[in-house]
Amino acid sequence: MPTGLHLLRFRCTGCGNCCRDPLLPITDGDLRRIVDATRLPARDVINWVDRHGIDLPGEPESFVHLRSGRRVMVLRHRRGGCQFLGEDNRCKIYDSRPLGCRIFPFDPEFNRNRKLVRLRLIEATECLYEKDGSNSVAGLYSLHKRTEAELGEYQAKVTEWNRQQKRRIRAGKAASTTTEYLDYLGFE
Repeated sequence: MPTGLHLLRFRCTGCGNCCRDPLLPITDGDLRRIVDATRLPARDVINWVDRHGIDLPGEPESFVHLRSGRRVMVLRHRRGGCQFLGEDNRCKIYDSRPLGCRIFPFDPEFNRNRKLVRLRLIEATECLYEKDGSNSVAGLYSLHKRTEAELGEYQAKVTEWNRQQKRRIRAGKAASTTTEYLDYLGFE
């Protein structure tokens, strides 16, 4: 029996705390969905934070080497929360929200046979949830795999970008800017 199975009874109460407190690292896929839905320029959707601004011990591959230093692309916050958090504590881009938002607060672990081995809740903020929900293991598995795949594809792009920046620096040039990085990803 997997540990944490009772957490499938999680139900969001719409408190909005998860949209206020933790910074959410995003992928180029997340950014593309948001830009396509909102028609905002990519630079207006994101911020860049250094290692002191975010806790990402398990994802060092998400740090991008830029002229300003090693940074992680995150969803922009304004007025103490995500810029897409409405006054009613609802997401204004719900259908286009990042995959990290979709899977939050679940942190599942599956084995090779797609069996849930362990389920935990991410404790990045105070979450005022209820225990009368109904989340399926199959749905969680699908979202987990989609999130992992997109993150892996993005981190491969970051790795290649970082290699290019090391070559630039060895050639006596400065590392590229955030605008050039967004262009590399196909934005701007």
